[in-house]
Amino acid sequence: MTTIFADDSGAALVMMDLFLKKIDPEGTHLSAGSVTDAMALLEENEADVLFLDIEMPGINGIVGAHYLEASYPKLNIIFVTGHPEYALDALKVYPSGFIEKPFDEDDVREALRHLRYPIEQAVKKPLKISCGERFTVMLNDSEFAFEHKLTMELFAYLVYKNGEVSSNAELIDVLYEGDFDKEEELRALFKDMRGCFENAGVNNIIVKRHGCTTLNSALYDIEGELSDIAVQYDWSAEILSRNE
Repeated sequence: MTTIFADDSGAALVMMDLFLKKIDPEGTHLSAGSVTDAMALLEENEADVLFLDIEMPGINGIVGAHYLEASYPKLNIIFVTGHPEYALDALKVYPSGFIEKPFDEDDVREALRHLRYPIEQAVKKPLKISCGERFTVMLNDSEFAFEHKLTMELFAYLVYKNGEVSSNAELIDVLYEGDFDKEEELRALFKDMRGCFENAGVNNIIVKRHGCTTLNSALYDIEGELSDIAVQYDWSAEILSRNE
């Protein structure tokens, strides 16, 4: 991301620059000593976030924010000030955040987590899933496998569900033809899946919601048609319709 911090305090500028480079080492983080200087930087740089001190010589931060909102309607403005009494006036600009001095790295991180206009960044997904003639999972251009063959079928079914949650009863129906004596085996498959992914550096791919399971789709790309998965694993139309 690209950020600009406007503050007439050199110490604050240095501190913010240090924190931002630690939080986002690949980003571009610029500093300005006044609102006027920040405006000049905005003309030359497509910034995502503008951190603004409020009490500065010349144009103060709140007035500056009013000037900027018309020209940069999607700019995230975060006020940074040692004067909490300005909070009410600052809120009238509908900022993305308000950081009180003295601030630390956690304060900056927290403000960036709650941006009014989220920053879209291209993220490379670690897994590539193919639904063609054979269901395959690729990690860093190498085919990925689990310890147990049935774990791959479990993973394939969760991919096939395309974000919808599945109960344990549904998974047992698909994998074990409804034999609920296999519940312990299902837990072992999940353990195998989680362990193999974590050992490969892919964390938090299994998502639990109210006792049901889905996958974190932000971690993989899919090639091919999801319907091909059902054909490969010979899941009957009856089972699939029963679990829609």
